[in-house]
Amino acid sequence: MVTWKYGIAGFLLLVSLLGVAQSVQSQQYATTTLTTLVTSNQPSTVTVGTQVVTTTTGHVTPVYVGPNVTITGTHGVCGEYFVQPFNGIAGEVLTGSVSASGAVNIYLMTSTEYAAWEHQVVAGGTCTPSNSVGSQISTRSYPMNIMIPATGTYDLVVHNLSKSTVTTQITANLVAAAPSLLTMVAYSTVTQPMVQTLMQASTQTVQSTSSAPDMTAVIFIIIIIAAAAYIAKTRQSKNQKK
Repeated sequence: MVTWKYGIAGFLLLVSLLGVAQSVQSQQYATTTLTTLVTSNQPSTVTVGTQVVTTTTGHVTPVYVGPNVTITGTHGVCGEYFVQPFNGIAGEVLTGSVSASGAVNIYLMTSTEYAAWEHQVVAGGTCTPSNSVGSQISTRSYPMNIMIPATGTYDLVVHNLSKSTVTTQITANLVAAAPSLLTMVAYSTVTQPMVQTLMQASTQTVQSTSSAPDMTAVIFIIIIIAAAAYIAKTRQSKNQKK
């Protein structure tokens, strides 16, 4: 009967101690690597833009670089005109421009062609020359770029056929070689933001959420049960001897 009581007491003690052991948790730690994305704005410099310019090479001889020319309105059949003679060499280029306040006719003629046209005008014939090296009819602005075909004397003519006075601005030069087209790079610096995304890794030690029974408490419970069983058995032996 005594043995049974000690057995029940030991069993109840075992259940209680196991409940305590279950409530004791061991803390576990784990090392976790966290990776984050970081966006940063960094300035970047770029070079943009090109510029195309036309330049002339070789020797330049002025043909007419003077004051503005006033051409009165016409009272005759073929109007009034301004003429500028010059000597040209084959292969040279007549460059420059003519700007006028009213419409004018512009001609480049050899001396022979000019003489024939002037005779024609005086005779009251056709006001337009039969032959010319280059021409532009009824214009207010004319950029000249005319090749001289042969060495000789030439005449640049600005002809006003209207009845109103016209003021003209003339710039004319002979260039020893044809204009060459050059492409030049114009360096233009522009600073603009550049968005860059970086990945950053960091190491962090965190406590794990999982838990496990404390084995020390379990061992302690076993020892207590064994001691209780030994004491109970010893007392039982003494009772039997009595």
